[in-house]
Amino acid sequence: MSVIRADGLTKIYGRTAAVDELDFEIEAGEIVGFLGPNGAGKTTTLRMLAGLIRPTRGRCSVLGAPVPGPGLRRVGTMIEEPSFYPYMTGRGNLRHSALLHGGVPPQRIDEALAFVRMQNAADKKVKAYSQGMRLRLGLARALLHDPKVLLLDEPTNGLDPVGIAEFRERLRETARRGVTILVSSHILAEIEKLVDRVIAIERGRLIFDGPLGALVRRLDLATVVYHLVTDDRDALVAALEALGYEPSLASDEHVSVIVPEQESKALLARLAERGVAVLEARREQDDLEDAYLKLLQEDGQPV
Repeated sequence: MSVIRADGLTKIYGRTAAVDELDFEIEAGEIVGFLGPNGAGKTTTLRMLAGLIRPTRGRCSVLGAPVPGPGLRRVGTMIEEPSFYPYMTGRGNLRHSALLHGGVPPQRIDEALAFVRMQNAADKKVKAYSQGMRLRLGLARALLHDPKVLLLDEPTNGLDPVGIAEFRERLRETARRGVTILVSSHILAEIEKLVDRVIAIERGRLIFDGPLGALVRRLDLATVVYHLVTDDRDALVAALEALGYEPSLASDEHVSVIVPEQESKALLARLAERGVAVLEARREQDDLEDAYLKLLQEDGQPV
C-alpha cells in the first residue's frame, strides 16, 4: 500500500493551474525529493497533501486514507517557514502544540527537543531564536506526535552549511525510524545528498519520477572535480564550505571539491577573490543540478 498517493491532483487559481494532473505514489520508509524551481507548484501540492487546501480536481491519500481524513493525525508538517508564539519559550510552544493535537505524552516534548539538539535553548523565548533555531524547533514540532509521514517544504532555507548538514542528519535518522518523508527544495545539491528518488515538477506538471541515478544516467551529465592548493588550506576549506560545497582533503597539499560543470567558471572566479589557485580539473561524475536544468530543456521550458 502506498503511504502517499496523488491521482490527477489539480489546483487551479483563476485561469492558472498551479498543479496540473499530478500522479505519484510514495512507499513506506522512502525519502523522496520533491524538486522544482520557485513557483513550480511544490508548496501547493504539499498543502493539498496536508489537507490545508482542497484540490480543484483529482484526489490524494495519506496512510491509505483520503485527504482530508483521519490519516492526517499521523502526519508531521513543515510547510513554509514555521511560525510560533514569539513571547513563549520553545518548550512552551511545543506544549501548546501537544495540547492542540491531543494524545501526546508529556515526555515527547523533551524527546523531540533532544532529537533536534534544542535542550539548551528550550526555555528561551522564541523571539530570541535565530532562523536556524526556529527551523529546528519546527522539526521538533513536526515530530512531536510521533508521525508516520513528514511533509517538508524547503526545510533548510536560510541555514548555513553546518546547519544544513545537521538538519540533513536529523532527517536521515528520522527515516531510519520508519518515517516516510517527502521533502521539497530548489537547492538541488542538498536533495542530492539526502534522497535516492526524486519527483520533479515544472509549472505544476510532472516531468520526472524515479531513482536519482536514473535521472543523471538519462541525461548523460558531468561534473568537474577541482584539486586546489593554497598557502592556507584551512582558509580554502572554509571558503569552499561557505560557498555550499563539501571539500575533501586529498593529500597534505591538495583539497578536492566536486562542483557542477555549469558552476565551474564562477567557482574559480570566486575562489580567486579569496586568493586560492586551481592546479588541475578533471571530469569524474554526474550532478543533479545539471540534470534538472537539462530536464527542463527536454520538457521545452526556458532555463
